[in-house]
Amino acid sequence: MSHGGVQVSVSWLDRAVGFLAPQVGLKRMRAKVALDLLARHYEAASIGRRTQGWRTTIADANAATGLSLARLRNVARDLVRNNGYAESALDTIADHTVGWGIVAKPKKKNAKAADIWEQWAGTTACDSDGRNDFYGLQKLVIRSVAESGEVLVRRRFRRPEDNLPIPLQLQVLEADYIDTLKTGFLLPNGGRIIHGIEFDPLGRRAAYWLFPEHPGAQIFGGGSVPGTSRRIPAESILHVYKQSRPGQVRGPSWFAPVLLRFKDFDEYEDATLMKQKIAACLAVITSDVDGSAPPLGTTTTDDPGIDSLEPGIIYNAAPGRTIQVVEPPSVREYADYSKTGLRAIATGLGVSYEDLTGDYTGMPFSAARMSRLRHWARVYDWQWRTLIPQFCTPAWDWAMQAAQIMGLQQAPTAVWTPPPPAFIDPAAEGLAIARNIRGGIQTLSDAIRERGYDPEEFFKEMAADNKRLDELGLILDSDARNTTQSGGPRQYVTTGQVGPDDPGGTAPAQPGDAPPPTPPPAPAKPAAPPPAPVKTKAALKKIDIRYDAKGRRTGYDVTEE
Repeated sequence: MSHGGVQVSVSWLDRAVGFLAPQVGLKRMRAKVALDLLARHYEAASIGRRTQGWRTTIADANAATGLSLARLRNVARDLVRNNGYAESALDTIADHTVGWGIVAKPKKKNAKAADIWEQWAGTTACDSDGRNDFYGLQKLVIRSVAESGEVLVRRRFRRPEDNLPIPLQLQVLEADYIDTLKTGFLLPNGGRIIHGIEFDPLGRRAAYWLFPEHPGAQIFGGGSVPGTSRRIPAESILHVYKQSRPGQVRGPSWFAPVLLRFKDFDEYEDATLMKQKIAACLAVITSDVDGSAPPLGTTTTDDPGIDSLEPGIIYNAAPGRTIQVVEPPSVREYADYSKTGLRAIATGLGVSYEDLTGDYTGMPFSAARMSRLRHWARVYDWQWRTLIPQFCTPAWDWAMQAAQIMGLQQAPTAVWTPPPPAFIDPAAEGLAIARNIRGGIQTLSDAIRERGYDPEEFFKEMAADNKRLDELGLILDSDARNTTQSGGPRQYVTTGQVGPDDPGGTAPAQPGDAPPPTPPPAPAKPAAPPPAPVKTKAALKKIDIRYDAKGRRTGYDVTEE
């Protein structure tokens, strides 16, 4: 039967339904036509051999993850404990996201706020366990998020007699503290509880239902009794996790997409290792036709049917005994399969294959750079979409609120500077940055921020260094005030005439130009006085550079008209 160009098969059941109930039969045929059209538009939506066994669900983000959170979390932790590649991936995520620390600075200059923050965040005073400074807590938080999917940070106020820079400490709690089974409750005020998180009628987080102790501590005789979770106001809790779907209130482990691949790879490695062990052994099978031949080699006392051979032995078998040497299988496919499997695992975790395995062999610079750029796109996302807005900024706000109790007049907002990515080829990449600045497509301050430094502090330090060098009468090749890009002396021309070719020198002086900078004072009695910048009132005619026998520059001879 053809309907609008769509071929629909009509069975005896369709005919029977159409005869007994025409309207029902019509609806049935329309449904079959619609299903056939849908399958034609999206092959993945069809029901057939290729999609058989494909489990799908219409569950929302919370229904899909809620009951699986604990299981995924426990499996991921066991994997990290027992698999070196999983531990390497977790370390890579934490090291690249946090590095030496994501540093804060008041958005508006506030020396007192910066000093209080440094005293608190730069020491273990910020940690309720007294083990980490704030940057160590950053690494602990992102590591827990990647491994377990989520982590809690609880605000703990302290007393003034505790002698802390700020009467506040941060307590990092694993996601196990959340009472996940407390869900589906409708509250009298119109709010609800989803997997241990309470929401008000407007959908805002109002509280967290937490166990007073880690549920896993029960195996040691302690722990929390089921059903004894307590309500903690949401303003005292930071819940850090990666949100992948709208409305998602909890985070599954980042290892979830690759857990089965890790397990399969573990089993494959075990089987390959066993094959290697067998291949390294000489095993023989003997048979005795009439049972009269003596044992081959040495008979073990545990099993008289098993003989053993000593290394280097030459044994003459008795008449009637046949010997067959076992040929173990080869393991030549191991390297190719390992690379394929580990590349898939690295992709699923958002790290590069090279960082996961430590294998950088046969990789050209362009491929290494592309791999690193793709990985750092993920790192920027973890920094600016997860760690900074969900942990760093709220922790700063908590600290400034507590500092106001201690007398801080104004609580400024913070600007965060993550650590920079490491250069793959410093010479090439550094030159590219210099060209961007000289070409005007990037500012010097922006380039400094990309390297993880504060431009204002950087310029202050540079000015202090230059001042000290001037006081000592030292001129370095890196000092652009006195040397050109090629390392030669910079000539300051005041007559409007240009001196000899200078690849990095100055242009002719023009009316209205600022006077040239004053050259640094020469030292009183230098052992080897450095050449001073040449400043002429007439046009410069010639500069001769003197070198010693080893090619080192020793001085300059200047001839003027």
